[in-house]
Amino acid sequence: MDKWVLYSKTGNPASDIAKAWLKNNGIPSENYSIFQIKREQIDILADLLPSGAKDLVYPNTFSFSMINPQKKTEKEYIHKIHSGELTEEEIRDILATFPALVISPIITDYKTVLVGYDLEKMVSTFRYVKVKDISMA
Repeated sequence: MDKWVLYSKTGNPASDIAKAWLKNNGIPSENYSIFQIKREQIDILADLLPSGAKDLVYPNTFSFSMINPQKKTEKEYIHKIHSGELTEEEIRDILATFPALVISPIITDYKTVLVGYDLEKMVSTFRYVKVKDISMA
């Protein structure tokens, strides 16, 4: 049985749906708050993504503000990250300092990573994953 980790944020509808989907489909996962993500985990995830750590960040300040309306300080980094002003190492450091910038949910087994809620990718990824007996759940 594969071990999957879900990094999510309470109150984020996409995170809540992903968590429910994993449970309803018998996919065993450990659930963590996105605010618990550490630099080492960011490094592993970023190394799996085509554009590195940039792929972990909200694409714009509008989408960030919709999920994080109370966060003001972090917004200034989104443009810097996506404009190419920062190095990969600087982006990873910023994400470790401000984990609210990381899109949630993130589902990973540290070999594969899914960023954000995408039903088609989830179905495709978990098509051949051994699941627990959901009749026992």
